[in-house]
Amino acid sequence: MKKFFLALILFFMGCGYYPVSHYSKKSLGNLVYVDLRINLANTENSVELKDNLNKAIVARFQRRLAEKDQADSIINLFLKTASDTSIATDTNGFTTFYRVNVEIVFNYENRFGKKGEFVNTAYSDYAVSLEDPLITYSNRLEAIKEASIQCIDKFLAQMAYEGR
Repeated sequence: MKKFFLALILFFMGCGYYPVSHYSKKSLGNLVYVDLRINLANTENSVELKDNLNKAIVARFQRRLAEKDQADSIINLFLKTASDTSIATDTNGFTTFYRVNVEIVFNYENRFGKKGEFVNTAYSDYAVSLEDPLITYSNRLEAIKEASIQCIDKFLAQMAYEGR
């Protein structure tokens, strides 16, 4: 068993593999602060967006969250748009499926003075309930959440690339 792990470690070291957290440390440092500019039309999604980015920074980058004055990097986050487009209708002409398009702006600045901005877009589809608008509203919130997570995944990859 020890020989297998030793061979696995040598294999990863030999091919130059480093986890994403290694590269993110170069671009963000150890302590990160996330600042949110709330979109007034989508306040619930804006707050959830910040929570999801904080979770991703801790879980995938293995960085710690800090107060603004102690942080090595500050990420400014803004849910710019969340717009709906009809993608399917029934025989009466009522919309049965929508696509929500999300655009999120990420600005960051690290302690070395390096700044960057990424504008990421993503989409997700959701069903319309013609009987209960609350179900439609709930489906829309979930679709925005899924699209936001796609944007965060893109941002994490971009930050890892910045730290290479």
